[in-house]
Amino acid sequence: MKKSLAFLNNQRIQQALGFSIFDGVLWAIMFGFAENYVVPFALFFGATAFQVSLLQGSMQFGVSMGQVLGSTFSGRFPRKTMSMIGNALHSLSFIIIAFGTVWLKNPLVILIAFPLGAFATNFAGPGWISWMNDTVPSDVRGRFWGLRNRFITFAQLFAMIIAGVLLFWGENNQDLNCMYLLIFSIGAFSRLISLYPLYRQWEPEKNTQAESTFSLGVFLKKLRHTNFGRFAIFNFLLTYSVNILLPAFSVYILHSMEFNYLQYTIIVMSSMVSTFIAMSYWGKLADKFGNYKILLVTAVALPLIAFCWVFLKDFYLMILLQLFSGFVWSGFNLSNGNFLFDSIKPQNVAKAAAYYNSMNNLFAFLGSLTGGFLALATPLFNIPFFAANNYELIFIVSGVLRVVVIIFLIKKFSEVREVQPSPGLGYFYLFKPMDNMINRIQLLAKKKKRPKED
Repeated sequence: MKKSLAFLNNQRIQQALGFSIFDGVLWAIMFGFAENYVVPFALFFGATAFQVSLLQGSMQFGVSMGQVLGSTFSGRFPRKTMSMIGNALHSLSFIIIAFGTVWLKNPLVILIAFPLGAFATNFAGPGWISWMNDTVPSDVRGRFWGLRNRFITFAQLFAMIIAGVLLFWGENNQDLNCMYLLIFSIGAFSRLISLYPLYRQWEPEKNTQAESTFSLGVFLKKLRHTNFGRFAIFNFLLTYSVNILLPAFSVYILHSMEFNYLQYTIIVMSSMVSTFIAMSYWGKLADKFGNYKILLVTAVALPLIAFCWVFLKDFYLMILLQLFSGFVWSGFNLSNGNFLFDSIKPQNVAKAAAYYNSMNNLFAFLGSLTGGFLALATPLFNIPFFAANNYELIFIVSGVLRVVVIIFLIKKFSEVREVQPSPGLGYFYLFKPMDNMINRIQLLAKKKKRPKED
């Protein structure tokens, strides 16, 4: 860890950020073992597609409320204490989810405990963001967060693979109850022991000079009248359209297509792997051509992804679609986050980001509920080409709404930095990836043809 953080000259900051990476890895293990499998766990205990939409929607609502209230109270309580309490309650929620559901044989336990855990950990979120902003030197923020994200992604993928294999074994040996209890216990324990690195992490004195009176009311009033506000509206509505599809996704894979847990894990992981690999690709292009251009280039592919789910029924083709989806979402999310911080005054970052994220999660909640109501209606139709319950209709609705949002709103805001003129769409999806591939092949060939020593 010390070698990875050698670019930091201050030993106290280096140690603090090492503990932050440790905390992030423990979160990733929790996610890979527990949070990622909450929906399959609910389905195993008989949850319907509508109940899944309520589960995901209520979780997003919990995130939204936690961030709004957390931003209000973040200045009144110690940031480290809030973070530790949030993590402890989040850990407890997974214990309740696992053992309470197995004991009562009722997914209602998950519907209650999961959003409460999300609320608890996100209530501490604004304080944690403030803490990290005061800790990470501004000149190495990009480098540190990139490093931390790499550690998190590797841990997340590792945890997901192990959990998927355990569930696959449990499915074949009719022992899924024990396997779910095991993976949720590992996830909860990982979240609990994250209190140790949080406790050890140095907390600098709070930067009160940067405090802002920026309120939720001011944020909402400016939405229609500023470049950032129009960017936010675009994202809120796109989030709504995307989340219409999400509640049906796991149900479609596990029930309609009847894939096993290992196949489900591979499909979900495929997107994460390509997202991780593509980060550096999109990051360099965003620096050169601007975040708005990358948002535009990646957004136009989002409807295509939704429509492809209507037609693809083969497991291996789904993996290819997920690899492409991860590639696209990597660029969209990266440029989205960068555009957000480029557009906000530094003294407003913590509160504005919390308000933006809470509103985004509120629209995700509404999208999930819409998807749930659609899932009640789709089985009423008889469409021969579609799988059981006709969830493909939900994918079509999501895709159409994505098209509408992109056509009418993406031109309403613009780049906020000075950037180079940008090439066309083909450059980003064909020419540049092929150019990178050729350059790597040539580099490998040169290494193999090194002259022999006399």
